[in-house]
Amino acid sequence: MAHRTPKAGMQSPDDHKCSDPGATYRYRGLVARDKAFRSGRFWLPGAPEKAVGGWLDLSNRWPLLTLADPLIPSRRELSRTTSADGRVFVTVEPTEGVQPSDGRVIHGMLRGPSRRITLVGLSDAGRSEVIGGVVHDPGEQRFRAEYMLMGPHQSGPEAKFTMARLQLRHLDSWAVLPGIAMELSEDWGQITARYERQAEESVPVADGAKLSLSAEVTLREPTLYGAGFQRSAELWLDDPTGLTVTEWWRHFVAPMSELLTMTVGASCPPVALKLHREGTDEWIELHHPLLEKADGAPALRPHEVFLTRKQLTLDHLAAWLAVSVSVAPIPALVAETINSPSRPLPSQLAEMAIAAEGLHRRLSPEARVMTRNQKNRARRRAAKAVSPLVRERVREALGHIEAPSYMERLRYLTDLTCEAIPDATRPDESHSAAGWEQRIKQVRNGFAHQSPVTDGDIENDTEWREQVVLLRTLYWVLATALLTRTGLDSSQIRTRTQSYEPYRALVRKARLWIPDVYAPTTVDVPSTDLSEQTNEVTTVHRLPARPPEAVGWRWRP
Repeated sequence: MAHRTPKAGMQSPDDHKCSDPGATYRYRGLVARDKAFRSGRFWLPGAPEKAVGGWLDLSNRWPLLTLADPLIPSRRELSRTTSADGRVFVTVEPTEGVQPSDGRVIHGMLRGPSRRITLVGLSDAGRSEVIGGVVHDPGEQRFRAEYMLMGPHQSGPEAKFTMARLQLRHLDSWAVLPGIAMELSEDWGQITARYERQAEESVPVADGAKLSLSAEVTLREPTLYGAGFQRSAELWLDDPTGLTVTEWWRHFVAPMSELLTMTVGASCPPVALKLHREGTDEWIELHHPLLEKADGAPALRPHEVFLTRKQLTLDHLAAWLAVSVSVAPIPALVAETINSPSRPLPSQLAEMAIAAEGLHRRLSPEARVMTRNQKNRARRRAAKAVSPLVRERVREALGHIEAPSYMERLRYLTDLTCEAIPDATRPDESHSAAGWEQRIKQVRNGFAHQSPVTDGDIENDTEWREQVVLLRTLYWVLATALLTRTGLDSSQIRTRTQSYEPYRALVRKARLWIPDVYAPTTVDVPSTDLSEQTNEVTTVHRLPARPPEAVGWRWRP
């Protein structure tokens, strides 16, 4: 819960240390430059003497490098012959699409301030060349990189790092770190802001790794208009075995982002990632297309956060790191419901219905409704009972007869989560979730087989309401099943849902919009007829007049 104490000599090039040796602070605004567009010198690994000038554009998701002179010529000479009259004939072939000599990497040094960079995963983005004229111009060459490492030069995508510092949007809303206070004098003649470093919190992770909760403090340069500081929570992971950038993303960044999204109830993409390699003194800053801007969304209010560190602790996060790969990619599909709420309702609902089956397969991979011998015996008897013309067809149809049905997989999930969210799939605890399960099954089969709409189907005017309820409740079932994998007790989820307004609003809408699945309810409101000063109440049922697409609809789980 404190600012992480760095190892001796370990710091980022932009860091400015204060007198406290146990904390690293960064000054913001000291260099008034456009950090998204930088000039420098660039070269292929092992050949700095052949460096060329160029410009690096970081304004888009993928780093774009423009070289003033090409590192790789546009043509490659295959043969050269001289004719009897002295003319020289040269056979060439284009080199477009040929990667740098090591296949993936370009090193560079940026100007103002001087920073070393490594561009990884390069692909050709075009070139220009002028042929003829007084001076031959080899032209520009452009590359697009998968990601960029800012710090000591690295060998390429195979480089391994032993430590990582991760910042996520809304991570502070979950961490709720103490230590910041402000004091005002009665006449406002003196204003004092104080930050106190807290004791560090760390927990062990599998294979000797360690997960810690820390903080980075950014100081704003004092000006005529004011001064201040900002604290950002960070998750640190020490893994002595070392991981590549791709492995860090798969085993640390993505799992933490997906878990925090379900925990907070809002999109929590990664906004910063720094890596450290054993034997170096600097942190390496990663520029990656999946890193979002830190200020991309307003801060959450306390009542908008579903679970904080008080309920879902750092131990739960460590447990999630150990199981996240085994349930992938289901957490990503569930989190995407929050990350991209503007997608069409049918698409989201179909995706979640499919994810429900996938989650059961991962949580209970050995589930069978009959033994292998029973399956083989049933297939043989069925094949003997039909004509030889269709016998092979029957065998194929019964190929997975031992596997649970979709309804049985859903029932496993509803039974798993009924204690935590009993009113998400049923009227109350005395009823079963069979009605809700049947609706989800119809949705899944309808999308899978693209069944035509009949007169008996639900009317289009109300269909979107049912889809909203089914999507939200299915989200809660899957998210709750995943949260319990961290070791979080179902009673804690249940206690929080009783006061979490987005969930309570969902339950009210479910009873109102799908009364045949959920218990119907009425809302009693005082009469607004001022001409009759009575104590009568009027029962009102209000439904939106237009579908969500027409009113810019968004939803929170």
